[in-house]
Amino acid sequence: MKTLNLNIKNMVCPRCILVVKNELEELGAFISTIQLGHATIQVPETLTKDKIASRLDTYGFELLEDKEEILMEQIKLGIQHYIEMLEKSTKEVMLSDFLAHEIGKNYNFLSKLFSKIEGLTIETYYINKRVDRVKELIKYDELNLSEIAVKLGYSSVHYLSSQFKRVTGLSVSDYKEVMKNENRYYKNLSEALGDLREKGYTYNFNRKEDCLECKDLCASFQIEELNISEFYRFDENEDAAGKSVIYGIETKDGLKGLLIDNSNLQNKALFRRLSDKIKEKENTKKR
Repeated sequence: MKTLNLNIKNMVCPRCILVVKNELEELGAFISTIQLGHATIQVPETLTKDKIASRLDTYGFELLEDKEEILMEQIKLGIQHYIEMLEKSTKEVMLSDFLAHEIGKNYNFLSKLFSKIEGLTIETYYINKRVDRVKELIKYDELNLSEIAVKLGYSSVHYLSSQFKRVTGLSVSDYKEVMKNENRYYKNLSEALGDLREKGYTYNFNRKEDCLECKDLCASFQIEELNISEFYRFDENEDAAGKSVIYGIETKDGLKGLLIDNSNLQNKALFRRLSDKIKEKENTKKR
């Protein structure tokens, strides 16, 4: 057995830790420690970093080797931790002091390096991420704007609104309207199901080994035969049943239905093929 220290890009939430842990263990690794952005593992001599990188890439994670890239990821995770701290504590701590303490390096050094590599300042990156969190809280629709301002440490609702418009180009009210018009403003899985049923997604699809079956049609389909026309993800705590992903599916004959997945990572091969179809759809839109 040998010890590997992995620096992993794009780990941003507890679910990412679970996915990475499951994949590493499936490769035969023993997890010593794992947290956002980093894992220390014991692996057989035959297991290489290239093989680990290939497996993690399936889920959008990337192994980092360059010291500056590792430091950039540490800064970004530090900013995420700072925003999380704002939500949980009333203690006032400057972002510069927080990052210097968390990373263990001089803030001026971090700031200059970040601007050089990323092309924007740490402060601008932080503002963008805080606005992203505002968007999430608006989507959840559990807090009004005043409560969101307090939760994220804004000095006033006016300041939040001004910063939101400066970053997004939209007022908060306009942003809500755009979300509704794009049919992406679902509070929970139940609301999404109701709307998608009204849009004609009447059939029910289920996973069956390496394909999807529709008992309503008495038929089975390979992923490649289907079009993934809608895709929505919900936090697990938003739905009592724990189901967190919904796929809108269309057959070549134009029949539409839904697949609901609880993201329990069973049947990983099928999950990857669904993910590939979604990537194909997104890439087509960009062209």
